[in-house]
Parts: sequence; structure tokens; C-alpha cells
Amino acid sequence: MKPSLEPKILNLEPLGLYIHIPYCLSRCHYCDFNTYRVDTAAVQQYLDGLAQEITLRATAMAIRDRRICSVFFGGGTPSILQASQLIDVLDHCRAAFTFEDDVEISLEANPGTVDLPKLRALWEAGVTRLSVGVQAVQDRLLRRIGRVHTASEAEQAFRLMREAGFDNINLDLMFGLPGQSMGDWVETLDWAIGVGPEHISAYGLILEEGTPLYQEHREGEIGLPDEETEAMMYQMAVDRLRDAGFEQYEISNFACPGFRCRHNLVYWQHQEYFGFGAGAHSFLAGRRLYNELLPARYVCAIAEHGTAVAGSEELSAEMLRSERLMLGLRLRTGLDVQVFKDILGVEDLSASDRVARLLDDGFLCVEEGRVQITERGLLVANELIVQLL
Repeated sequence: MKPSLEPKILNLEPLGLYIHIPYCLSRCHYCDFNTYRVDTAAVQQYLDGLAQEITLRATAMAIRDRRICSVFFGGGTPSILQASQLIDVLDHCRAAFTFEDDVEISLEANPGTVDLPKLRALWEAGVTRLSVGVQAVQDRLLRRIGRVHTASEAEQAFRLMREAGFDNINLDLMFGLPGQSMGDWVETLDWAIGVGPEHISAYGLILEEGTPLYQEHREGEIGLPDEETEAMMYQMAVDRLRDAGFEQYEISNFACPGFRCRHNLVYWQHQEYFGFGAGAHSFLAGRRLYNELLPARYVCAIAEHGTAVAGSEELSAEMLRSERLMLGLRLRTGLDVQVFKDILGVEDLSASDRVARLLDDGFLCVEEGRVQITERGLLVANELIVQLL
């Protein structure tokens, strides 16, 4: 067997679990995630390896005293699997770990991949939250970005989720799409608000190198909204969702009171988590571990070595501080002032020219002992964080 790359775990804070399901019906034109077209035989081999990894790593880490606060099935499109397959993975997690009584169990789903029996089975098995990839409600835009569902299928899927019992549903929306007008975006926001989810994520399109949309844009085959229009789209989302009663608790995430995504907060609050599956990452005891990327290699590694961890990185104190800053400032609550000072190594905020300038220009503020990015700063949040780092 490979020598263990796992760190010794001393922290007793709750953990998050991420489960990667790397299969989709087809690949969206903007996607650069570790995903592949579904193949029935390969899927079962993968799930067998996943179950083995969960059991073996939990035993190797000797972390039965660590409670699990969240489980997130991501991908890929986990909802293309049968309910029984997903429930089996969840059962292995329950057998290997101790769940908190109010554990959040989330599953990503796409319209067209769920029906009422599947949804009811997942609800009865303990899945508490669904995250639905809608992106837009104009069929021409959905086709343009390679989505395989229609707007009407999205609405039907939402109705079925409610009928199955789910009372915690997120809708993923995208702005800055090729051919998307401000009117299209407003229509999408109004539709999402109208159907009444508990959570909405609104992301700007990022052209990732190697994706079809990246190549088409590079060759001049598609046009995208300019920066000013994209900024207006983002501000429109902030304003409209706030007026509808959603709380913006992170740069791109909006929730009804009591429905913030607990799993994503694990990441943003720089807490520890386990990642299972092909290409999954873990963050434990100041180290980042990563699994074999390709599903076939992942399955072979589990079978041959009992682990698929391909490598790890020891994060220096400086790297950990930088991550804490980058992640913490994405939250609207920001960072405790003293934590912020410690990260930057300053005694007083005014002693740092870069901080003083951002405060004076209205991009940062100090509220109730916390350093926060202002609403003005949200439009350029990534640039602000880079300046501070």
C-alpha cells in the first residue's frame, strides 16, 4: 500500500463532507469541472470505489470523535444516479462518521434528471437540501450554453421537489451569458423569486480556458455583455433579491432567513472538510489533499492501494492567513478586526496604506468590530482581495 498522506487530526470542530459524482448527461459549454458522460458500467465501479474510500479513510483517520455538520453531493450531476445508488453512498457516510442531529445533506440536481419517486426516496433517506442548476429561463440561452433542459422543465422540477417534501431549495442562476440582455436577466430573476426558493446563487459567467465557449469567444464567434452591463446585472440581482426578502450573506449567494448553505459556510469560514471521489480535495490540519483526477485511475487506486489520495500540500502560515482573508471577505459579515489585523500583520488599520485607502474610498468598512467589503466594493471584490494579499 502507498504510505499514508493523511495528516494527524487534533481539531474536534465539526467537519464537512464533499462527495464528487463526476457524471453528466452532457457537458455544458462553459464547464471545466471534472465531469464525464454517464456510462452505466463505469458508474457502478466508481460507486463501489467511493464506498470503499469512505470506509477506509474514516478508519485510517481515526476521527470518529469528529461530528459531521454537512454532506454535499456535487459534480457533475448527482441527480442522474438512481435514488438507491445515492442513498447507498449516504448510508456508508453514516456508518463511517457521526452526523450532527441537524446535519445538512445537499444534493445538486438538474431539471430533467428527477421525478417524484426519486425525489421522495431522497427526502425520506434524509437529504435535506437540493441545489438546482437553472441558469436562465430563456430556452435560446439554455441551448447556447449547452444546457439539456428547458425553462418549463425547470419549473416542473421545482414543483416536484416541493411535492416530494423539500423545503430547502437553491436555484443556481447565471448572468453575463452570450446573447443575454438585461431584460433576459430581469426575467430570470423575477421567475426565480416568483417560484419561491429558500436560496438563490447568482454567478457571473467565467470563460474557462479549454471550454467550447472560451474557444468560440476567442475566435470571435460569440459576443458577451461588456463589463459595465455585467456590473449592472450583478447590481440588479443584489437589489431585486434584497427587495424580495433575500439576505446576501456572500458575494454570490442570497438566502431567506435561516437558510444559508451550511456546507458552503464550511469553506468560507475556513473550516476543515473531507472530499471523497475523483479529483476531490480535502482540507485537514493545515494540509490540502487531492485525489486522483480521472475516475478510472481513482477506482484503480482504491482497489490497489486502499486510497486514492494522489498528493498533498502543507500550507504555510502565510498561505493559511491569505486563504482566511480571501474566503472571509467573501462573506458580508467579513472578518473580525483583530483577525484581519493579524492576517496583515499590522497593529492599526490606518498603519497600512492599502487598507486606509480602501477604507477612505468606501470599498471597505468597519462595522461592529468586523472588516467588511461594502456594497460598492462587491462589484470589484476579487480585485480588492488581490490588493490586500
